[in-house]
Amino acid sequence: MSASMTFGRATRTTIPRGSRMFANGAAVIIGLLRRMDTWQLKQAKTEPQTAQQVLDWARRIETTDPGFAADLRAAVYRSQEQQ
Repeated sequence: MSASMTFGRATRTTIPRGSRMFANGAAVIIGLLRRMDTWQLKQAKTEPQTAQQVLDWARRIETTDPGFAADLRAAVYRSQEQQ
């Protein structure tokens, strides 16, 4: 003789709505951060190709690295004198 007992319906586990919203929001934020990171890496890979681009770069870094900016400008002026 075998006895089996059933107590109500089978329980279904569901993810609480707040947790689901948090997970979806976190996924969106992570995706945006990855896109921004990719964009910044692409921007960093661009190197100046012309004398004017080097001078623009020197102007942008003047406040943070004045010595290097001066070196860049000097290199541009030397290359223009040789032409």
